[in-house]
Order: sequence, then structure tokens, then C-alpha cells
Amino acid sequence: MHFVYTKQWGRLDFRIWISLITVAVITLALFSYKVATNVSCPDFQLKPSSNINHLSEGPNTYFVNEQVRFFATRNDASLMVTWNFGDRSATQIGASVTHSFIKEGNYLVTALINGNCTESINIRIIQNSTMTGTTGSPDLNRIVSDDIVSIGNEIDFNTTAISTTYNWSIDELPELGQQQTKSAKFIFTKAGAFTVTLKLDQGAQYQKTIQVTDPLGAGVGTSDVPLPPGPAEAGPPPLPGEITEKKPEAQQPQEPAPAAQEPAPAASKVYEQLPEPAIQAMLEEVTEGKKTVNDFNNILCNGAGTKVMANDQSTTFAALCNELKEKKGLPLLKRKRRIQSFKVVRDPANGNCVKIIYITYK
Repeated sequence: MHFVYTKQWGRLDFRIWISLITVAVITLALFSYKVATNVSCPDFQLKPSSNINHLSEGPNTYFVNEQVRFFATRNDASLMVTWNFGDRSATQIGASVTHSFIKEGNYLVTALINGNCTESINIRIIQNSTMTGTTGSPDLNRIVSDDIVSIGNEIDFNTTAISTTYNWSIDELPELGQQQTKSAKFIFTKAGAFTVTLKLDQGAQYQKTIQVTDPLGAGVGTSDVPLPPGPAEAGPPPLPGEITEKKPEAQQPQEPAPAAQEPAPAASKVYEQLPEPAIQAMLEEVTEGKKTVNDFNNILCNGAGTKVMANDQSTTFAALCNELKEKKGLPLLKRKRRIQSFKVVRDPANGNCVKIIYITYK
């Protein structure tokens, strides 16, 4: 029985009924708007590809610094595709783009279609390199190791190749001997660039160049090639008797000529040979405002313009110092930057100065 002339209807207050009816009308209106304005996502898939055959490494597996091409299977010029590669690099726009990853790991590559539809694919990046043969086609280099190492550290070398025999050696350091196991360990005793050679059965051979640094700046030589003689080695000084005989001659004023050689040593700048921990400590003082770019002029090859790989991004030393001085966080909770890892590459041909810095920080 309905009580039309009372404040209740079906034993519920009429105000409750009004609220329920209002909510139902609003919900129906929103649903109708969603249906009317809905745009269906296009049917597409993401596919990566490269010029190297990676069947032996597994699906979607590529090498560090290898150019990988990403594209959507639906070739439609009307699609606006924005790519995020999951490695903190800049996004790219286009139906087909290329990208290289500079660090090992697993990356989730995501494509945003027309601003509202997404599709993702997982990419695995492993450490390796490639060599180009005489035919111009890339051949796989199966040597896996760090690219930059330090003197005195034991370095592991592995291979993804399958063979019945393995033979490891260092071309420039034959005194280190050869190793006949699938993985090898070497300790480098000199700084510089060295070639690691791996020989397999049936004549297969791979090589990889390793940069060995000297953190303490001990000045260990990297080559047996003799250096050209300096000004003091040009020849023995004239005998006293010869000088006495030439005194009466009119050409005697020409004796000061050797003084012209004095500016030559100035061309070779002397750099401070600070170890990595000391340079890192100076950078930490930059975050506190106690050090500036000019305090590193006697350490860096190119001063403020020295190349830096900061958080896997290429920059300069001046830009790095500005970034380290900037505190992060909310206005009232800002805290200074914290260095997580630090490594340098020196130039033995230029006074063993620091030419590249690798650093990660938060």
C-alpha cells in the first residue's frame, strides 16, 4: 500500500527516494556520455628489430649500444605514437623509431597511441659488442666483460659462444699467459687499451678492447715504443775546449740559442694524479658549496668541458657541478645530492689527466 499523502513511501522517507532517483539519473547521464564519446583503440602490436641475428640469445634480446628499431605493426600515418624506453632517456615520437640502450638490464618499452591507448613490450639488454667483417655484415662478438677496469683488479671474462676448446690471451701482455677454460680471469699490470682475444675451435676468433685505468696515477707505461728524446737528450754538451776556441770568433753571441728550447716543457701541462676516492671527495664538497669547477683544472684534461656520463646521460663537468649543487625534494625538506658510484678514465698521452668521468647520483 502506497502512502501518497504522507512523508513515507514503501516505508522509506520520501527524501531518501529523491536522493536515490537523483543518483540514478546522474549515473545514467555519465554512462551515456562515456558511450557517446568513446574512441576505440586501434588494433596494433609493438615489434623490435635490428641488423644482428639474436636467435641464440632469446626473444627480444639485444646488446648494449646496439641500434634497435621499434615500430607498430599497424602502418597508419594518422597514429600519433609516443615511445618511452624505460631507461630515463628522452621520449620519441613516430610510428617507427630507433633507440640504443647504454646499460644492461630489462626495460619495459611503452608506446602511447593517440594519447589514450598504450601497449608495452619487455626488452632484455646484455653486455657484448660487434665486429664488422670484410663483407660489411656484422659478426657477433661473444666476449662478455666490463669495458673499463682498474690496474690490479682481477677481471672476469666470459663468453656466450659454445665450443669444445677455448683459448684466452691478451695481445699486448703475452706474459700473462693463456687460459683454456670457458671463463677466464686476468689481472692487468699496466694502464692503457688492451685487446682480449678468444680463440675457439674451427678457427673462430673474437676480440674486445678493454680500457685499463690507473686510479693512483702511478704512471705505468702502456707501450714498449721508446719516446722521442727530450731537449736534454738531443746530444752531449760541447767540450770546454771547443768553447774556448770559439770565444774569439764573431759568432760567439749565438751561444744563448739553446735558451729557445726552454718554452717547450711548458706545452706539457702537469696534472695532479689524485686517486678516484680523492676526486669523489672533492665532488662531494661541490654539493656542499665548498668546491667549484676551477678547483679541478689541474685534474681534468678539458676543464669545465670534460666529458661526463652522469646517470647514463652525456653532459659536461660544468653542468655536472651545477646539478650537484641543486638540492632535491620539497622546499622544506630539500637535501643535498648523494654520489652512488664514481669512475674516471685517464689519458696517458696527456699527462694522465682525467678525460671521461662516469658517475651516478641521486
